Amino acid sequence: MKQTIDILLIEDSKSYAQGMELLLKQHDKIDNVFYAPDYKTAMDVFKAETIDIVILDLNFETSDFDGFTIAKKIRQQYPGIKIIILSQHTRKQYHQELFDNNLADAYLDKQLGVKETYAALDAVSLGKKYVDNNILEMLEIETWMRVSKREREVIELLSQGLTQKEVADRLCISPKTIEVHTRNLFERFEVKNTTELAVKYIQYKNANREDVEDSKPPFQI
Repeated sequence: MKQTIDILLIEDSKSYAQGMELLLKQHDKIDNVFYAPDYKTAMDVFKAETIDIVILDLNFETSDFDGFTIAKKIRQQYPGIKIIILSQHTRKQYHQELFDNNLADAYLDKQLGVKETYAALDAVSLGKKYVDNNILEMLEIETWMRVSKREREVIELLSQGLTQKEVADRLCISPKTIEVHTRNLFERFEVKNTTELAVKYIQYKNANREDVEDSKPPFQI
């Protein structure tokens, strides 16, 4: 790879892209940062410039392509280019598909800080794979967070501070059934009370950004 790095950022959020561009240009090895809001523009940049690293929003969606499809096309047409994936919705299946099919060189939380972003760039530049710690923690949480629809409803209500009897009333099932669900959840997730269970569930929700619609630019160090 060259002494300096040329980057193409493929991102459909202009405000996020502008923030990321400012961040990237502070890195001493980065020469140029190009921006593509869609697949066609990205292909035009590839034809006109020598790109070393692509930073791609996995949740990038158009009527024609999503992030996975774009990553596959880049790998097929430009196999020497490194691909860093950004995502605000971490899923184990995403991680497996990206790395099992060699679609990514790095996988980053979209709300990552400056230091971690630079660490990923440095690792990828040296030909290494990189998954940031936030992603790894999210994947670990998702691994154990395998619950049925009913169990999820029980945890949701318990995390809101309802008692087991109140949960039973809300779901129109017997308190005994709630007791069984709760006991099973305690054993599975190795917690001792509803407070600890709720904390783990909230960690899961936060990790997977279930209630987050937009990501903020990674301006925090």
